[in-house]
Amino acid sequence: MSLLDDVSIVVTPNGYKAGELYAVVPVPTEGAELVEDGSFPSGTSNWSEGTGWSLIDGYANASSASGELSQSGIDFDTSKRYYIQYTISGYSGSGGVKARFKGAVWNTGELREENGTFTEVLMSTAENTVFSFVTSSSFTGSISNVSVKEYTASDMDVTRATAATRVDENGLVNYAEVLGSELVSCGDFDCADPDAVWSAFVGWDINGGKAEALNVNGSNLVQDNITFTNTKTYKIQFSISDYVSGEVRVRFSGGAGFISTDYVSGNNTHTLYLQSIGNTVFRFQGQNNFTASIDNVSVKEVTRDNVPRIDYTGGGCPHILAEPQRTNLITYSEAFNSWLAKDYVTVAEDTSETTSPSGNNTASKITINSVSTIRRLYEVVTTSSGNDYTFTVYAKKGTTDYIRFYLNSNMFDVSFDLTNGTKTVTLGSGSIESVGNDWYRLQATGTSSLTTEVPQIQLSDSASVSDYLYIWGSQFEVGSYPTSIIPTSGSTVTRNQDIFTRDGIGSLINSTEGVLFVEMAALSDDLTARRISINDGSYNNIVEIGYTSNSNEIKNRVKSGGGAQTNMNYTAPSIISDLKIALKWKVNDFAVWVNGVEVATDTSGTTPIGLSQISFDRGDGTQNYFGKVKQLQVYDTALTDPQLEALTS
Repeated sequence: MSLLDDVSIVVTPNGYKAGELYAVVPVPTEGAELVEDGSFPSGTSNWSEGTGWSLIDGYANASSASGELSQSGIDFDTSKRYYIQYTISGYSGSGGVKARFKGAVWNTGELREENGTFTEVLMSTAENTVFSFVTSSSFTGSISNVSVKEYTASDMDVTRATAATRVDENGLVNYAEVLGSELVSCGDFDCADPDAVWSAFVGWDINGGKAEALNVNGSNLVQDNITFTNTKTYKIQFSISDYVSGEVRVRFSGGAGFISTDYVSGNNTHTLYLQSIGNTVFRFQGQNNFTASIDNVSVKEVTRDNVPRIDYTGGGCPHILAEPQRTNLITYSEAFNSWLAKDYVTVAEDTSETTSPSGNNTASKITINSVSTIRRLYEVVTTSSGNDYTFTVYAKKGTTDYIRFYLNSNMFDVSFDLTNGTKTVTLGSGSIESVGNDWYRLQATGTSSLTTEVPQIQLSDSASVSDYLYIWGSQFEVGSYPTSIIPTSGSTVTRNQDIFTRDGIGSLINSTEGVLFVEMAALSDDLTARRISINDGSYNNIVEIGYTSNSNEIKNRVKSGGGAQTNMNYTAPSIISDLKIALKWKVNDFAVWVNGVEVATDTSGTTPIGLSQISFDRGDGTQNYFGKVKQLQVYDTALTDPQLEALTS
């Protein structure tokens, strides 16, 4: 018999959208329609119309409605999720409306204030019996095509509310993001009539499948009638070839005015991001005798907040990345010319001599320009005495291969050899990690004793004038270990913690027996509690696997009705390495398997009650799991020993 016959939930680094990581098992299913007369046919009596509502010709019409449109007598099951869909038309711009489950506890959906077809998933609690639309601020509009169905899926909800970077399948560092549809027409300048799509002003010409610029000074290449949504961010990509001189930038115009990217130059594929202020026109603007060709233009709306990170750090199979909240205290993570001081070195930003770990020409070339024994650049950051801080920079050798991280406060002093990939630690701790293409990520950590620190990047005092190396992506963060790079461009930036949950899946979990299996690795053995659990929405009924405050210790715990039934802790060789861990529960039959070996058993205890959700914490929102997860599985039976051995091998 295959293990897949007993598995009820499988979550892997798979497909995703903003706010959701798709599970592999089960395939999402919808139940029967629960709402009667969702198309509002003539003569329906299933809906109750509050103040301002009327049912006419297939629509529920609201005219400055202050009451609710509701349908009662629906049997919503506790802790189950329901898929809701409805259409708003004729919206006047006044007020808003949202779906709601009513009963002992009310559950309310998102406020809608525009025309469109909307979908969302709500969970029922405490035996809800009424479905309604509730208005705000005298809503005026029409609702039609209402549908409510039970929805079964184990896709994980993802919350972060900020952007975050990851390492992609090509080993490049970039933002985890979801792209919209293409907004620019004829971006390859090779359509039937490109001159009808693009407007070429003085110095610009469309010829041979390219837009050619000749000595352009302030003139534009324009495409209008594009709808950019106010406050949305757009990813802009284009290629420059045949470069001779000058520079070019992208501008959005129309609507509220102009907004622009920085200027770029040189033969390369350029990637820029720009937030719209409600614009309608896209344009390239050349400057300083810009002479080059532009091709392969693309503009797409980009979403980064809450996008789960499928991370390929280290190569091989990917993992789900969950990190704590961190702030990059370096205000210019890549613009090293903006650092406080540069002593006896010259910084050339965006060098075309090498690609950075992002795959773009965004690295900085640091060149020694003096015989002085102190060749360095440094920045100033505000710190708190007694806190651990970690400083990281990506570096690549040039004609010199030595680099040193140093603070006068004796916080850390670490030297790195960029040829051999080695480090020498004098103070604090440090690491050097190869990230491909001769690039390394360098790290130094120590405890601050001051309220201001001055992290320094020093080059060799024995290197010759004109010797150089490359750097990119600096970060100074509170914490005893490094996290993914947080880009900055003039101010500190905070990346929120990753939160993974899925509730309302009691039908997929057998509280009386089963197995929780996780293939996981910690970000650091930092002696903090971090958990993944199946639970009832609290810490009273749980099955959990996680790390403890003891070095390399794994906690495996089952609780029922608030009481611990088993605690089977296990000390692993290293929690930073991938471990396949399975926790089996059944009355008087508990066991833990790690990497094909049974490491603990317990023959006394009862099982949890009402398990209904999975979360990357211990069930009550604390002791969040931060680390890497290659797969998570839940089985609805207590597997046999041979099955557990096979599962964890």
